[in-house]
Amino acid sequence: MPENNEGRNYEERYLRREERRRQERLKRQKRNRMIIIGCAAAILIIIILILIFSIRGCSSCSGSTKPTDATQPTSATQAATQAATEPTSPAVKEIADNGKEGYFDDNSSLYFWDNKAFELFYGGESSAREYADAINRYKKSLGNNITVYDMVVPNHSEFGLCKREAQKVSDELGVSSQRENTSTIYGALSKDIKSVDIYNTINEHKTEYIYFNTDHHWTGLGAYYAYAAFAKSAGLTPLQISSAQKNSIDGFLGSLYTASEADVLEQNPDHVDYYTLPGNYSCKLFMQDSSEAIDVDMYYESAEPGSGTYGVFCWGDNPLMIIDNVDNTSGKKIAIVKESYGNAFAPYLSYNYDEVHIIDFRYFDGNLKDYCTENGISEVLFLNGIMSANTGVQISSMDSLFENSGSGSYDLNSSSSSDSDVQDDGSGDSGEADISSENDSTDEYADSDNAYDDSGENEDYSYDDGGDYSYDDGYSDDYSYDESYDSEAEY
Repeated sequence: MPENNEGRNYEERYLRREERRRQERLKRQKRNRMIIIGCAAAILIIIILILIFSIRGCSSCSGSTKPTDATQPTSATQAATQAATEPTSPAVKEIADNGKEGYFDDNSSLYFWDNKAFELFYGGESSAREYADAINRYKKSLGNNITVYDMVVPNHSEFGLCKREAQKVSDELGVSSQRENTSTIYGALSKDIKSVDIYNTINEHKTEYIYFNTDHHWTGLGAYYAYAAFAKSAGLTPLQISSAQKNSIDGFLGSLYTASEADVLEQNPDHVDYYTLPGNYSCKLFMQDSSEAIDVDMYYESAEPGSGTYGVFCWGDNPLMIIDNVDNTSGKKIAIVKESYGNAFAPYLSYNYDEVHIIDFRYFDGNLKDYCTENGISEVLFLNGIMSANTGVQISSMDSLFENSGSGSYDLNSSSSSDSDVQDDGSGDSGEADISSENDSTDEYADSDNAYDDSGENEDYSYDDGGDYSYDDGYSDDYSYDESYDSEAEY
């Protein structure tokens, strides 16, 4: 962790307080505006009534019995009545309210309710537009021959709280709307980029086990629903999850537990489900500081219960992994540019593509356009968690994909080691520390502003939009940035 962690904690807490005060000022301003508008409306109504009675009085004096237009119901009133009775779309099933009060933990900067921990989101319009501008630049650099998709993944706090608790964190903690933030992003993307808006899809399934309760990531099921939405956007027939084999690892205590060490989380661990796809696949994995590929299975099935169980997906975070669908000879190839939220998502793509190239922008040392050209890749999906998308450091890291030269230090024809070579480093344990050179899965949620080192991912985010947040998500994203917050989790 940075040496100035204590100073940063103070600054981040100060900035967080200032953001809350700003939200309170905005509420007061809104309330004052409403009072002014209400008074003006009342005065206008009084004037109208005076005119009506005056006209009626004149009509009575003249003996006229014909009603005036002023006595007719107003069209505005009719419209309001009609709008109130219009049928609405089928209601989304809501999170059940257990009646218990949630609480904010100052030490971990997490919100707790119903035996779950939640990261809170404070992103704004400027950070959303900064991310959209970056994706627009990337599309321009990649050129017209490559189809570009973009997906931003909301986090659990938007969907896992009951209505009462969601209103509470909005009113008392001033959290931002992830719906508004993602809508701003998609609305600012150029027309030649295909946005994949999964917000409604996730919302429709929010009562299912689609996010972990002790970790900031989504589950394999949550990632599947997003994949199905992507397949629809791309004109593909999605895998039916019922045709895949479900596997499960119990005892997962993820990054949010590591950050808080809360007893309520320890007593309610998660389980990690991953799905073995039908068909035949071969996989090559490039770990950090290695130019030679390792032949591996699609999942790291030796992942054990503990803090790093999420590493079962794509073997944790590594510069490059390639999944080849042996049964698919279409030549259709896609690159997914991601941080750790993409790990649970990427394997599903291999059902529809000949090759899936999984690129972690934090570690990949090549030029994305050069790599796509040399390997015949015609589609690129940028996938970021909402915290990452609203983080300047993460965007700077993605920028490097177009500042490097060549296709990177990866020999796609090499295959010098096997699964067994990476599952045992001679230390006697088969934990996730062996997955990659820096993926040690010891989620170390660092300072009180949601900065944690989720081992294996170490995503170092910083976010500046009316509140300066940083997050260091671990999973071996070894960044030396002075801002730290969590991988896919924070700004």
